[in-house]
Amino acid sequence: MVDQFSSRWLLVSDVDGTLTGNDGGVRALAGLGIHVALVLNSSRPRESVVETLERLPPSLRLTGLISGMGTEICLRGADQPEWTRRFEDWDRGPVDSFMGRVGILPHRPNFQTPYKASFTVPAKRWPYFRRQILDIAPHSQVITSGESDFDVIPAEAGKDKAMLWVARALGFDPGRVIVAGDSANDLTMFNAARMAIAVGNARQELVERADPNRTYFARENHGLGVIEGLKHWGAIQ
Repeated sequence: MVDQFSSRWLLVSDVDGTLTGNDGGVRALAGLGIHVALVLNSSRPRESVVETLERLPPSLRLTGLISGMGTEICLRGADQPEWTRRFEDWDRGPVDSFMGRVGILPHRPNFQTPYKASFTVPAKRWPYFRRQILDIAPHSQVITSGESDFDVIPAEAGKDKAMLWVARALGFDPGRVIVAGDSANDLTMFNAARMAIAVGNARQELVERADPNRTYFARENHGLGVIEGLKHWGAIQ
C-alpha cells in the first residue's frame, strides 16, 4: 500500500559526517515531527548502520533506511525484497578474485555485503582499476570517495536509484524530496534530486562537483547544516 504525504516533505540523508557529528543537530532533526519524513541513505551495510542508530535519540523517527550503497532498502521496519531482486543475479566473485590476485586489500567484513564489494585503492589508481573491474564485471558500477574508498556494486543499485525508488514507493512528489550528504559517494544522489544540501563539513570532492543550481551549501556542519538546508528549501520554518 502506498503512503501519501501530500503535505509533507521527504528528507533522504547520508549518515556518517552528515546526520551524525553534532548532537544538537541530531536532536533538531528528531524534532521535525510530521513535517519531514526521514530516510537514511548510508554506504555502510544495514547491521552497521543499526548499531549507530542505537546510540542516537529514540525520538529520531525513521520512515526508512537505505544501506549498503543503495543495495538494501527497509521501509517502516520491513525489508523490501522486490528491490534486491532486480540485481540478485549479480556476482561479486570475479571482482574479489581479481582484486585478490593483484594484492588489493578489501575493507573489513562488516563493510561488505553480497552486493557491495569494498576495497582500499589509492585515488591515483582509481581510473585503472575502474577499467579493469568494468571489463571483468560489465554489469557493475564503481563508486569512489575519500582518499582510497573503492566500492563495486550492481549497475542497477546505487544511492540515487534507491532514493528514487523509495520516494515513489512512499508516494512523494519529486518536488518534495530533499537529499543531504557530505562526500563523493553522495554525488549520484545529488544529481538525481531536485534539491540537495551539502553540509558545512562536506568534502571538497562533493562541493566542487555538486550542481550549484540544485545544491544548498550550508554553513553549519552535520545535522545543523541539514536543518539549515531544510529551511533554505522551505521544508521547515
